[in-house]
Amino acid sequence: MSFGFPARSVGVPVRTLQKQVLPIGIAALCVYLVLNRLDDVDLAEVTSSIKAVTPVQWIAAILATAVSFIAVGQYDALFHRWLKTGVPGKRAAVSGAAAIALAQTLGMGLASGTLARWRALPEISLATSLKVTNYVSFSFMAGLGLFSIMVLALPGAGEFGATWYSLAAVVVVLMAVTLSFLQPRWLPISLPPLRLSLRLIVLISLDIAFAALALWVLLPVEQQPTFTVLLTVFTLSLGAGLLSGSPGGVGPFELCLFTLMPGFPEPELIASVLAFRLVYYALPACLAFGVLVRPSMAFGEATAPQSMAEPALMRAEAKLAYQPGHGFLRFGADRALHIAKASQTLVAIGDPATGGTFGRDAIHTLSKAADEVSIWPVIYKCSARSAVAARSHGWSAIPVSEEAWLSPRDFTLATPARRQLRRKLKQAAREQVEVSLAEHLPIADMTDVAQDWAHRVGGERGFSMGVFSDAHVQKQRCYLAHRNGRLVAFVSFHTVAGEWTLDLMRSASEMPDGTMHALVVRALEDAANEGIPRLSLAAMPLENPHFSLKAQGQSVSSKGLRRFKTSFAPRTERLYAAAPSLPLLYLAGADIALRIVAPVIEHARAEDASQLEFQSA
Repeated sequence: MSFGFPARSVGVPVRTLQKQVLPIGIAALCVYLVLNRLDDVDLAEVTSSIKAVTPVQWIAAILATAVSFIAVGQYDALFHRWLKTGVPGKRAAVSGAAAIALAQTLGMGLASGTLARWRALPEISLATSLKVTNYVSFSFMAGLGLFSIMVLALPGAGEFGATWYSLAAVVVVLMAVTLSFLQPRWLPISLPPLRLSLRLIVLISLDIAFAALALWVLLPVEQQPTFTVLLTVFTLSLGAGLLSGSPGGVGPFELCLFTLMPGFPEPELIASVLAFRLVYYALPACLAFGVLVRPSMAFGEATAPQSMAEPALMRAEAKLAYQPGHGFLRFGADRALHIAKASQTLVAIGDPATGGTFGRDAIHTLSKAADEVSIWPVIYKCSARSAVAARSHGWSAIPVSEEAWLSPRDFTLATPARRQLRRKLKQAAREQVEVSLAEHLPIADMTDVAQDWAHRVGGERGFSMGVFSDAHVQKQRCYLAHRNGRLVAFVSFHTVAGEWTLDLMRSASEMPDGTMHALVVRALEDAANEGIPRLSLAAMPLENPHFSLKAQGQSVSSKGLRRFKTSFAPRTERLYAAAPSLPLLYLAGADIALRIVAPVIEHARAEDASQLEFQSA
């Protein structure tokens, strides 16, 4: 009988079939051991026990199964949202529940689950279906492992005692959190963010608990163990069945169950397991088959949201949004936020890119967009007015840095406040440093300088800072510093009609002192001649930072950056970070700091490396 899959050829490799030999062999061995153990059981007693199951027990088991599969379907709904497949949540949940119902009954979970999802959702590709299946399978096995440790940590459970299992659970959670934050490149796939993982753990716990409840209610009432005991036994048996790879875990599941419940009358236990397999495996598989054999609706290939029209930028720094891993989020008719995705947070960098400050509509849009991909919303380096708006919305906010800026038309060196700057410029002049606006970029020389700088400071910075690349600097205004015909430093600026903002500052190891100062002064002179009202030196560390930022503010590089920018005697404005709660604000701070010093998004795997593109949320 055909499932009626779309007319797309799918070759099943011989290796895939060969991999099933071992699971089938394990299942056969376990079935043999179970039958050998139950050799003396009277089948008439088993039949009688099945008939003794009351209608109330059947109904209770079916209801528990329904709740379990509602949770099961939400696995797919979450991953479709996170992967941005464009599939509506309800359809994703139905397809996921149907795929898992068939896969757990037929075996060959990766192949059968992938094909079932592909059949149910013809608008997605086979590769996308496989990706969702892999994420669901991996997440469930990881969640099952953690849940097993948790139930073993319950009082009275486990050979080693609850303390050791509790410690193991803590270690597993800490490892998972660390990997989710770091997203190490040796992992073949990106790990789900913590917010998604927390939702998955809740769903997996509900799934397993109600599956165990379906078996528990089918046991004879007078012989039922406590639900906690049955939950522990069921979880371990389920794990044994899944690890074996046999269809439905047949064999290993029963062998483990009978071994861990030695005092339970075997005819009644066999009858309950058979009834459970009928309710939890056969019935959902039949319903799933009915879902999948229905004629498929005609859907076009699912696509990511189309890029919004280029916004009219008022903030020069928002041009960072054109880097990989960044994008724009539209709110209102013609306004947009500059956003970037870290491992746990969706970060709006600065005030709205199109001007103005944050209001309720912008905060709501950011929150909704973050929820769509199961991460948390954060505002980073916003103005004081935006921080006030965030606080009025119930968010927490703290100062994180200061923006230093100058009015080019009013800038003059003839002021006591710029005495240090004049001294630096004289040093550069004595070393015969020549500064010029780059008409044609010497990319090879700039690359050498950037690599020299990155080697000295421990690598490129990123996320809220520009990362050097040919494509990036080609879109900027660049100034070059030469000495004896050799490029020793360069700076780049983001530019819009009313503002220039300093971005990259890269220097070779032999750069004379005062060179960077000379480059910025030259840019100030040009900005004044071109009538630019505002030139921003970008953010610098606070002189007296929040206690959570003390370590960062006391570093040598932070002090040097502040000393460099304050030598221009700039005007300053405090910049803030804001998040829905104080704990989330600290989490976001760690997430952003990690992405700055060890950029992952900018150099991510192919599946994550494309520029973020958001329509109106």
